[in-house]
Amino acid sequence: MNEELNSAVNETLSELNPVTLHYFESCVSCGLCTPHCPYIVAGPEYEPVNKAEELRKVWRKRLTAVGYVLGSIVNAGYPKDEDDLKRMTYMAYRCVNCGNCLNTCPFGIYSGELIKILRGFLSTLGRAPTILKRLSDIESGDISESGVTMDLWNSIIEKVRGGIGKELSSDREGAEVLYLPTVLEAILTPETIISTSRILDTLGIDWTFPSKPLGFEFGIGSFIGDRESERKTLERVHSYVKRIGARKVLLSHGGTTYEEMRFHMPSLIGEKVNYEIMHVAEYLYDLYRARKFEIEAREVKVAWHDPCKLRNSGVKREPREILKASSKGYRELPKSQGVFSRCCGGGFGIALLSEDLKELKRLIGLSSEVEGWEADFIRDLLKDYEIVMREKSKEVIQSGAEVVVTGCPTCIFSLNKGSELTGGAFRAVHISHYLLDKIKV
Repeated sequence: MNEELNSAVNETLSELNPVTLHYFESCVSCGLCTPHCPYIVAGPEYEPVNKAEELRKVWRKRLTAVGYVLGSIVNAGYPKDEDDLKRMTYMAYRCVNCGNCLNTCPFGIYSGELIKILRGFLSTLGRAPTILKRLSDIESGDISESGVTMDLWNSIIEKVRGGIGKELSSDREGAEVLYLPTVLEAILTPETIISTSRILDTLGIDWTFPSKPLGFEFGIGSFIGDRESERKTLERVHSYVKRIGARKVLLSHGGTTYEEMRFHMPSLIGEKVNYEIMHVAEYLYDLYRARKFEIEAREVKVAWHDPCKLRNSGVKREPREILKASSKGYRELPKSQGVFSRCCGGGFGIALLSEDLKELKRLIGLSSEVEGWEADFIRDLLKDYEIVMREKSKEVIQSGAEVVVTGCPTCIFSLNKGSELTGGAFRAVHISHYLLDKIKV
């Protein structure tokens, strides 16, 4: 085994703990997770068991006597050539880390967690998509040092000022609520930031807003298994929150940002947090129940799409109750049942590889062209991403919804792309943007 491969294997072993050991040992390949994986429509080879098995092969070779001795006979081994690396990379990036595999598995195995470790293994071997690697590297430092990024952020601040009709009180220590939007939202859904800010101002909330961007997604390193980048980003965000001293941190990004801050941050930074982290859907629901505002009902055929990270966190009732109050035309998406929903297809960094995100590439100084293994990889992944988006769009069209409301910029991007691909029968918007003209104080 060469030194690079040995280092990559050793890196994965740092992720081995009682929980991941259970994921490694306990799968019986029953296949119950298969129909719930969004990327199974791109090919039967992408069932969760097969994808997680790519890491199990490596661990079986290193950790078990039978794997060490018998190798491929017991499906144990390391990647030997380009074909092996290509297969592993394709498998690792047909996962959105949606959690449906965990919710289905009778043994409580989260294949998505093993796939996340597999991505880290591949990154050590130089198999991380260039844009995700660049984003991870930049986010681990001070992204406000980029003049282009600060120009974008300053333009958002000016739009927020225009929206609320007065000076924005940035970085105000002692504010009750600290609203933390991300750079990705500024690129994909700037109207979300403006609408959320206007709602907070309309409701008379004691709130503040960062004068500088804190991250692209607050933990984008997780997309390529870069724990150090993840940790540094969250430490920086946590330090800022402590300085402001807010009791509540409000997020409008209900994807990776929400999960990283709400659940992973304490263990990664080694410190408990003494403030509440909420998505805007949760926050507005609490205010609505407390009769802080009314909602003007409209005749809109509207449905809620569950961002995977909000759904897995138990945030399901809150947005639905608000939307039901907003329209008699509310309906459920057919595949949103209980703890399950069909993912938009763009999570876990996949949407960031889209050719449409030219502004993001410009911000980080990347050309639109990639070469070598990555060119084929990106081309094939985007084809599969399109298949998944089309499948999600069929579900929305089946529901009859004209507006799909959600709480994640990646979901909004993917849903609108899917709508374009299937005839434009619906549009996707953030819950803040949808409610802006319906909230009555």
